[in-house]
Amino acid sequence: MIRCLFAVTWLAVLAGVSGSVGAAESTLLSKATPEQQALFAKIKTEILREAAVQPRPLADAQEDYFYVYDAEMRPLLRAYSYSHDPVFLETFVPMMERVLSQRYLDPIKPEWNGWYAYKGFGHTALVDHDAIMYFTPVLLFVKEVRADPKLQAKYGAKAEAWLKDVEVSIRNWDKRGCWHDLGHKGGWYTTVPGYPDPKTGEIVPLGEETVLFTSGTVPYNKVHALFQSLALAWQVTGDPWYKTRMEKCVKFFRDHWRVDDKHAEWNYRDLEFPSDFEGGKVGAGKAKTGVFVHPHQGYYGVDVAAVVCSFDAGVPWAKADLEKLVQTNTEFMFLGDAKDPKFKMINGWYKAEGKYEKGTLWTDLAHFSPKIRELWKVELDRDCAANKWMCWASSLDYLIETSYPVSWEPRHARPDGAPARAAPAKNSPEGERESGKT
Repeated sequence: MIRCLFAVTWLAVLAGVSGSVGAAESTLLSKATPEQQALFAKIKTEILREAAVQPRPLADAQEDYFYVYDAEMRPLLRAYSYSHDPVFLETFVPMMERVLSQRYLDPIKPEWNGWYAYKGFGHTALVDHDAIMYFTPVLLFVKEVRADPKLQAKYGAKAEAWLKDVEVSIRNWDKRGCWHDLGHKGGWYTTVPGYPDPKTGEIVPLGEETVLFTSGTVPYNKVHALFQSLALAWQVTGDPWYKTRMEKCVKFFRDHWRVDDKHAEWNYRDLEFPSDFEGGKVGAGKAKTGVFVHPHQGYYGVDVAAVVCSFDAGVPWAKADLEKLVQTNTEFMFLGDAKDPKFKMINGWYKAEGKYEKGTLWTDLAHFSPKIRELWKVELDRDCAANKWMCWASSLDYLIETSYPVSWEPRHARPDGAPARAAPAKNSPEGERESGKT
């Protein structure tokens, strides 16, 4: 498959991979080709090496703290899903415990528990931070633990305590006043108006330096980062609340697409709420931020990932919309060199130099498109030869994705069998204390 990785010998595969997993156990790894197993052996080495590098303490870190932890933890869980090698969960659990040890637990308003003490944005809590660093990793962990009696015996109590707190914490964004049901227009989130004072627990208004992030419409990519959490929670619990939440957000997002015969595009965010305007009413006075296509190309990959994630969870998407996304990426954005793929931005921008203002391959569309899979393989060959950051995690995603056939059918439209819950989870002091343990 990926030529730069085939130097790993079959003997190394046997020594580095299969020795940790029972021979009788059927996994995606056990069904893989020798070349794919060789690739996984290299992936295992690299993602464990990455996981061994501890990020700076939250108080000393910028916003990248959340993304670094996500980039270290999620591949561990994906690798366990692929191989059932226990080393990945053994590495993940203490990492999540470190994350939780840096979480602020509010003594008065537990709905404000979270990660605030980082540099940048004036202590602003953002929903994508909670999703990528806490909700999604925990839900992936719970899904694996519940599927295996041996894991239940080892991790069951911890997994269920974390799940209980995650369910509460997802809904806490509503209690903070950030969720807005928009009726026939769907629903969407606004950002938090303040942060808790660690000495008193009272909510302190955010300063002027964070005005763009205060009670305004949350950008699409940040809400869409929550989608995998919502989809996993739907699978794990069977609670339709999570699927309904995605459906409402999908309605709002899709209604803001601009579509022609060649492509679809959308803004970084669209202004929907009175708090987006200086006059305190929609359209009144100057807007606090602009409406535009963002030059950071990665945000649009997050949006597309949310489309595929919600589709797989059974949220209705017209096939024509999915086909339009494939067309946008493989025809409108793709510059045409299949040996060295490059892409324009979603609105046609392309800047060869620099980091931004150029597009990316939307790899989540490999669900539907053989061409996406072909281009993805070429990109991985190129990027892993250069040892680019995250190429090994992306290689793992490629192995998992290509273990499925190309299909227009949703993969997880039904929950895993857990009973649906009749009412939202409630705050639990016991759950909060368990989730705050180091």
